[in-house]
Amino acid sequence: MKRYSLVFLLSLATVSLAFASSYVGGSLSFMQDTYSEDNYKVIFNQGAISIEGATYFAASEHFGLTYQFGFGTSTPKFVTSILTLEGDPKSVLTGSLMGTFRHTLNRDWTLETALGYGYTQSSYEDSTSETTSRISKVEAKVGAVYEVGNDLLLLGGVRFSIPFRVSTTTKSGSSSTTDTVSLESGSGFGTYVGLAFQY
Repeated sequence: MKRYSLVFLLSLATVSLAFASSYVGGSLSFMQDTYSEDNYKVIFNQGAISIEGATYFAASEHFGLTYQFGFGTSTPKFVTSILTLEGDPKSVLTGSLMGTFRHTLNRDWTLETALGYGYTQSSYEDSTSETTSRISKVEAKVGAVYEVGNDLLLLGGVRFSIPFRVSTTTKSGSSSTTDTVSLESGSGFGTYVGLAFQY
């Protein structure tokens, strides 16, 4: 997984250099992913540090690509009609790749809206096993970009998502099983803030 992630990031960096209007930096994000199956709900409350960037096809172009890839911690919560269990913090992996549209408000402010693919991987456990959820989702972003200086940008905004596929891998002792969740419903919501350099 780490090898594929590194290849993905290097590919994005290479593509970005070929275009005239790009930025890349870091962000701090908070997100909640939720999905329901049968009679229970799984909630992941996450905090992550991410690489955040965007590439536009020309300096005056409105359309481009935006991406995010991060690591952090997730506090899982398992909810049924009878009880609610909150687990210990676990590691979380997040990522997204979206088409984006920007609208320049004035010399300093730009609005960005984006839609595309999002991904979250996190875990929860009980007394006998640990389950890792891999959530594929349609993700949208609405954000603002403020130009602090010639090359420095301040980023901030919100993210929304709807999962369309969830798979789980459960480990108990030496055995491991992978299943696809029969989704009943799900959603995601979060905020982010960061700094980036434009080039």
